[in-house]
Amino acid sequence: MNPSGINSFDIDFMKATFTLTNAAPQFETSNSGPWQTFEGRISKYARSTCGVGSRSGTLYLLTGTSNFGLRPGPGGKPVQDTTIPLPYTRTAFPRGVTLVTPRAVWTAGCCVWKEPGKILGSWWPSKKAESFAIMSNNQDNPGLLHQTEMRVTDLEALLTQPGSPGVNLFPGDGNCRKNNVILPP
Repeated sequence: MNPSGINSFDIDFMKATFTLTNAAPQFETSNSGPWQTFEGRISKYARSTCGVGSRSGTLYLLTGTSNFGLRPGPGGKPVQDTTIPLPYTRTAFPRGVTLVTPRAVWTAGCCVWKEPGKILGSWWPSKKAESFAIMSNNQDNPGLLHQTEMRVTDLEALLTQPGSPGVNLFPGDGNCRKNNVILPP
């Protein structure tokens, strides 16, 4: 998925996000408010931190849906929630068209850049990265959204079906799983 708010820098890029191949039905309550605010934080991070100055990094973003929702667990750490009926369907259009709505939506990002460094007596650029993730239930009730900012590894755990191999959202760069950042407001 490619959220329109993140592509607001160019009207053509923004329009492209409204194609059916880029569609995941979201309740307005889920898509606006805190989720929209977080998309703004991503955009600000891309402009003012990841892609500027000596860093001049590349921001990789993944956005998707989940068959697992989330709820607060012990110590406030989110855990998988399968109590939301799946598939959640609703009749949202004339003539009885039914829309299947995912339990949750998520975004993970990783900024990758090179920094000069000294390795074995010679100057060699080292690859650096920092990452972030967020997940929110796709609900009409704002009290059930449980939108949570988290580490990429925590999101991967929430997306992994019990008994299945673990999810790795950024298999090309292990640093994206280690170095986490909280996006500034």
